[in-house]
Amino acid sequence: MSSCIEYEQVNVVSFGKINIESFEGSTADVNVDVELENENFFGIKIKPSTLDVYVEDEYVGKAILKEKVKIIRKSTQTYNAKIKLVGEDGILRKAIKYALKKDLKIRITGFVKGSVYGIPKKVQIDETKTIDGRALKIKIPFLN
Repeated sequence: MSSCIEYEQVNVVSFGKINIESFEGSTADVNVDVELENENFFGIKIKPSTLDVYVEDEYVGKAILKEKVKIIRKSTQTYNAKIKLVGEDGILRKAIKYALKKDLKIRITGFVKGSVYGIPKKVQIDETKTIDGRALKIKIPFLN
């Protein structure tokens, strides 16, 4: 039945603000604004999924989408994704280093789970975008 639904892949237009809310060991809670384009005549629900994250071609860890995101049909909109980043050792040091760079290349790869009309689907993605690293907001509890 899932092959009966013709769909266009959702496009990642850009990444907006990336707020690192908290750190605990090598884990961080992150809020990411992502602009998505959905050309389909139906909405899509993105379910919690896990993706590999690379910054400047360096593996930094796994991003786990914590909540569902509902993508509106026939639209280009910015959505906020709440993510738990399970990183490599030294992730705080890396985040501070990246926040000082003007152009920062971010790549996400893996499978995103979603559904259309309740029918589940898994889609492989490999997206690379460049952001202004100075827009990276880091909240470090013991420094704020």
